[in-house]
Amino acid sequence: MSRLRSLALIAAVVLGACRIEDRTPTGTRRDEDAIRSVLASYYQSRGQRDWSGSRALFWDSATVELHPAPPDTAWRDFRTADAYHQYLARTYAGDRSSAIAVRMFRLDIRQQGDLAGAWVVTRRRPLAGEGRDEVGTVDHLLLRRQGGAWRIVSYASTPDLPSAAR
Repeated sequence: MSRLRSLALIAAVVLGACRIEDRTPTGTRRDEDAIRSVLASYYQSRGQRDWSGSRALFWDSATVELHPAPPDTAWRDFRTADAYHQYLARTYAGDRSSAIAVRMFRLDIRQQGDLAGAWVVTRRRPLAGEGRDEVGTVDHLLLRRQGGAWRIVSYASTPDLPSAAR
């Protein structure tokens, strides 16, 4: 019986000493919710072809870089958010379906004070000529908070290619 008590005492000491550490960077959980909301709004407005709604989530000085799927290997740089959204409107003008159906598949956010970075893996239905499988991207967004509002400062996107294509 003393052996059972000893084991119980050791287990109590070990379990009492264990604790879960919260290593959340500076900022609050509310900040993370706000950042998630901006990202969800961006992909939702893009998916619904709401170019002005999407544009409103970017700072005026935001930069955008897109790397198209092979065989095209040239990066497309947009010096303004307006130029990027004009490009989107032209690109999707020929596609007659109602929604593009972009969805966030995976999201990783890191925040430090008034800056946040997000890695987002997306999936969307293919456009004409893109095949039958879903098309994915890996996006990196830099966001900045000013006056309590989070907006996109920089956006870079590259195709999420299947491992065989890499």
